[in-house]
Amino acid sequence: MDIIKFGIVTGCILLLSTVGFSMIWKSEKFLNIAHGQLILVGAYIAYLFNVTLGLPFAVSAIGSVVVTAFIGLLIAKVFYYPVRHQGQLVLLFTSIGLAYVIYGTVQALAGTKVKAYNLAPTQALTIGGKSFFTPHEIAIIFIAITCALSLHIFLAKSKSGRGIRAMAENIRLAQIRGIHFSRLYTFIWLIASGLAGLAGVLLAMNGSLHTDIGWIEILVVLSAAVLGGSGAIYGAMLAALIIGLSMDFSTLIIPASYRPTVAFLIIILVLFIRPQGLSKGGST
Repeated sequence: MDIIKFGIVTGCILLLSTVGFSMIWKSEKFLNIAHGQLILVGAYIAYLFNVTLGLPFAVSAIGSVVVTAFIGLLIAKVFYYPVRHQGQLVLLFTSIGLAYVIYGTVQALAGTKVKAYNLAPTQALTIGGKSFFTPHEIAIIFIAITCALSLHIFLAKSKSGRGIRAMAENIRLAQIRGIHFSRLYTFIWLIASGLAGLAGVLLAMNGSLHTDIGWIEILVVLSAAVLGGSGAIYGAMLAALIIGLSMDFSTLIIPASYRPTVAFLIIILVLFIRPQGLSKGGST
């Protein structure tokens, strides 16, 4: 029961970070490796608000999501937009360089010691003598489900959401339809970066806060995105839950420190058996 519980929580956090990564992959057509460091930034901004400034955790979390969203948009406008037309490889290497810069900056400012938020200790709810989720874990699951449903409604029902889907599927056809790309790209970067920040906060809340979480998480996020199908948003949601459960189930037979290895094994199997991932053609 505990393994399933941990796997669901891990999958929910991974869902948030993978969906944001997949949105950038699908719309900008490159792998944004710096996305992992936005997860790190979100976690540490919440720490700044919560521990250093003494704000309530909920306020700190919301503030972190907003600030991280705009940091992500600023990074895109300053570093990615100017080289967008030079090809995917240039964008990829730019993102790798930015990842190291962000990582080094956070490490220089915050130090390398493991940190934690100011949160009241909680105990798992017990029903019939059996232990279930803690209030923090319930909050993580609720937030992930709410974000997933909200994003689905936005993409399916709103004009901007339909524009994003059209742009991701066929950019030339979207141009013919007169869709305003600049505004949609702004929405995409804000949403993706905000989700990364939120994932960072929940990741640190569920475990510990250290400067390596960005590098660790981006590897697992990449695995989930590949399993979901080359930037497919809905596929990424399902893939995140599958990988989250798989990593935690793997601790029954391998040490917990090797959990990310399972994600890479899944990537290898997917590339051999079903290269298009869970979503055929990688479509949203």
